[in-house]
Amino acid sequence: MDRFLNIMMAMDAKNGMGINNTLPWKLNEDERWFLSISTTTKDPLKRNAVIIGRLTYESFCKYLTKSFVHWHFIVITSNSLESIKANYEQSHLDAVRSFDEAVRMARGFLDDPEKGIESVFVLGGVQPYEQAMASDLVHRIYLTRIFAEYSCDTYWSNLNLSQFRRIQRSKDEILAELDDQIIEENGVTYQFQVYEFDGKQ
Repeated sequence: MDRFLNIMMAMDAKNGMGINNTLPWKLNEDERWFLSISTTTKDPLKRNAVIIGRLTYESFCKYLTKSFVHWHFIVITSNSLESIKANYEQSHLDAVRSFDEAVRMARGFLDDPEKGIESVFVLGGVQPYEQAMASDLVHRIYLTRIFAEYSCDTYWSNLNLSQFRRIQRSKDEILAELDDQIIEENGVTYQFQVYEFDGKQ
């Protein structure tokens, strides 16, 4: 299977990623980066599929419902689809039991033009991220690196980017002008870093 997964994540200087199932920081430009890249499609009639854990999905239901029209959710959960839909009723939603099942479903969506899926993103939490990296299916990583330390209860301590290289995307890609830019917001400095698999096995 070819590499078709994109990961989007943000982490602090010690690879902290969240606390109490939410972000410990509020950075408007980071939110714009995250939403713009993960929701944008070249074909306006298509949307992006999102592989996501249940707790992260429930967090999205609290804060990001306006963006749901642009995503098709594949939620990894032991709960039923009906219980997931109870959080936010919408048709573009599937529930699966495992990351492997999510990957098979997402690949099937890409291969079926009638599904209208353009790209696939893994948006958290840590376990889906780690499983994606272990799967040898990740093509690109969008990382917001925050140069500060926060109180977190979720870390990705073993993140290994040795098989990926930092890139600057072509100018025709959404927000490519921000790649590698150092941004300061509310006294916090951070950088948008983009990595691609470099072909080494």
